[in-house]
Parts: sequence; C-alpha cells; structure tokens
Amino acid sequence: MNTGSEKSTHQELISRTQILIVDDERKICEILKDILEGEGYSVDFVLNGYDALRKVQKNDFDLLLLDMKLPDIDGLTVLKRIKEINTEIGVIMISAFGTVSLAVEALKNGADDFIEKPLETDRILTIIKNYLEKTEFKRQRNQLRDEMLKEYKIIGESPQIKSVIAMIEKVAQTDGTVLILGETGTGKELVARNIHFKSQRAGRPFIKINCAALPGELIESELFGYEKGAFTGAHQRKLGQFELANTGTLFLDEIGDMSLSAQSKVLRAIEENEILRLGGVKPIKIDVRIITATNQNLKELVKAKKFRSDLYHRINVLTIEVPPLRKRKEDIIILAEHFLKESCINNNLPIKVLSDKAKDFLHIQQWQGNVRELKHLMEKLTIFVNNQIIEMEDINRLLEKETAEKLQFKVARGDMERDIIINALNQTDWHFTKAAKLLGIDRSTLFRKIKKFGIKKL
Repeated sequence: MNTGSEKSTHQELISRTQILIVDDERKICEILKDILEGEGYSVDFVLNGYDALRKVQKNDFDLLLLDMKLPDIDGLTVLKRIKEINTEIGVIMISAFGTVSLAVEALKNGADDFIEKPLETDRILTIIKNYLEKTEFKRQRNQLRDEMLKEYKIIGESPQIKSVIAMIEKVAQTDGTVLILGETGTGKELVARNIHFKSQRAGRPFIKINCAALPGELIESELFGYEKGAFTGAHQRKLGQFELANTGTLFLDEIGDMSLSAQSKVLRAIEENEILRLGGVKPIKIDVRIITATNQNLKELVKAKKFRSDLYHRINVLTIEVPPLRKRKEDIIILAEHFLKESCINNNLPIKVLSDKAKDFLHIQQWQGNVRELKHLMEKLTIFVNNQIIEMEDINRLLEKETAEKLQFKVARGDMERDIIINALNQTDWHFTKAAKLLGIDRSTLFRKIKKFGIKKL
C-alpha cells in the first residue's frame, strides 16, 4: 500500500519527466500525448527521425517513445545516434512488427524496453512507471555512492597512486575476488571501500572484519554465525558477517592472521557460495563479493604452512598493491595539507597552514606508519599548535615527544606482557600447551617470549 509520501514523491518524479514521442502517425502521437499529459508528464512529439535528433540536441528529454519504422531513417539508427548524443536518455522502442530478434537488437543498442503495437494504455503507463522507478533508484544510488566516495576519497597525484586508482576503476566493474597488499597505514581499507562504492554492489552492505583482532576460536562464530545452543553461552541464534554482507561486500582485513581452521571454511564459502552456521545442519546460500587485505607476505606464510595454498590462489585473483608513503613522496604535502584542513574544520578551529620549511621537513621523513601516521600528526598539530602558521620546530618538537613516549610505552608494554605470561603459566601449573591456549598464541611463540623475558619457574 502506497503512503501519501510515496505518492507525492512519485508525482514529483512524473512532473519533472519530459517525454518525446517519435512516430510517423500523427494520430498515435496526439493520443499518446493526451494520455501522458493527463498523467502529469511533459510531452512533445515529432513525425520523423531527423526531427527527433534535432529536438534531442536542443532539449533535455528524459525518455523517448521511439517507433522502429520511420519515413526517413529507421528507429535503430535513431536509437544509436540518440545514445551518442546523451547516454542517459531512456528509450522505449515501439514496433508494429515485433520479433524477438528485433527486440534483442534494440536492447543491445541501448533501448530500455520494447513494446508492440497496437498500444495498450495500461501497458505503456506501467512500462514508463517501471523505467522511472528504476532510473530514480539508480540516481539515488549514484548520489549515495558519490557522497560516500567524498568521505573515502583517495588523495594524491603521484604515478604510483594514480596506478592504484586506475586499478580500482578496473576491478570495481567486475565481481572478482580482490587481494590488497601493503604496509600498515597505507590505506588498504580505503581502497576496499572505493572498490565497493564504484561497483554494482554500491548501496549494499560493506562489512569489514579484522582477522588479526579476533582469537582463532572467535573468528569462526563472527564469520559464520551460530545456532542457539551451539556452545555454552549461545543463548540465541547469531548471524555471521557472511550473511550480514549478503548481496554486498565482505572485507577480510589482515587475512594473513586468520586461523587455518577458519581459512578452510572461508575457502568453502567462496567456492560454493554458501556457509554453515556453527551448530547448524542446513547450508545457507550467499551472494557476497570478497575483498581481502594483508601486510604480510602470503607466499612465505604458505611455505611455512601457516596459510593454505588453495585459499591463497583463490583470493589472489585481482591484486592491488598500495605503495608506502616513502615511495610516493609527491603526495606527502598534498596529504598533509588535506588532513590539516580537514582536522581544523572538524575541530571548529581557524584553518592552519604549513610554512615552506615545515613542508621540506615533512618531505624528508620516512613515515614508517605511512598515511595513517601523517594524518595523526596533522590532527595533533591542529590541537597543540596555537599559531596559524605551523613551523618546522613545531613538528620536530611533537615528533621528539612522540618518540620518547613510544620508548616509554615499549618498556611498559614489555613489563606488562611479562606479567601476563607469568600469570597464565601459574594458572595452568606451567603446562605450556594450556598456557599458550589461554593466551591465544601457539607454543613456539610462548617459548620465544619466555626466553625473551627470561622467565623461570620459581
């Protein structure tokens, strides 16, 4: 049942829609014009193909009702030329000699629909209504996509980043699995979101899961969900990320950290387009595009038997490598100025600028944390520097302070980690396998840390 709001929106859509009828029978044109104007459309008509082309060049028509047989040039030729003038104009072909091959030919050349004579009023109105609803949905989707892309715009003018942007444009038009490689902080998630928003799945869910942030025993329940009673604490059914991403994109970040058990189930899900919830017995069909990312060398992990070779080959279909910031130095100042301005606006502060010496200083830094490190630095400069012009000394002072804080944190973290390991060992009576499981690490990692911290049983 349509609400008043829906009816109002549809009427607004009709009132701004301009239709051109192209048919050599004046009576048909006049009847169609009266019917469509009675519905609220703005309508004009011409009796031949050349007049249609002239009208389209001078006016902004949204839709053409185009007869296949015209006195001067045939309708298919008019269709092709119309699409050369403006690909956005909708075209519904009309023919008294409807055949399947004719309809297929028209659709191949850009027609949106095909209708046979004699024309039925209800059918014409329904076809036009369906076309307008489809184009309005497409317009809204594109508007949403453009708004999202503004938020996730990739900044830079270097050849390296232009190459990445070109790759995004290519892979976005496909539905293939994508593997994004790059160091921490280079913007792998940004690339994944751009692929999604530029694809046919834009407007559908984009679900991200960080494989490194979840212990092995949790990642499977997060990915595939579980049934009520599947394990202790499973009080109700939970949908997994694969199901939540259905018809959209699932972004598996840091896939190199995924457990081997989860890897095998992910491989099955990709190959068979179905998943099984934990504790479930009935497979669930899914339609999900997979994008993965890692800062690790997956080939080395495969050699070390820490990553399945079959999964590696399955996800390594379309690969995009995001360069580190030190290899795209032309973009450092562009990014810095962008982040500085953005941070000032977000914090409701006057716009700050970088001095020439400050820019030179930023340009020679190595940026081990890549774009993320540069962004965080600009945010701190926004808050901690009171002057409108940021000088080299301001940046150097903040970097030296950060270095000192990192060193202190490293020492503190080491002490904290040592205490946690000793506590786990004591809880398990120094049973190494149980302690490793409690800590969420393997035995070899536990032994390395025991040796590193010089831990001994008292």
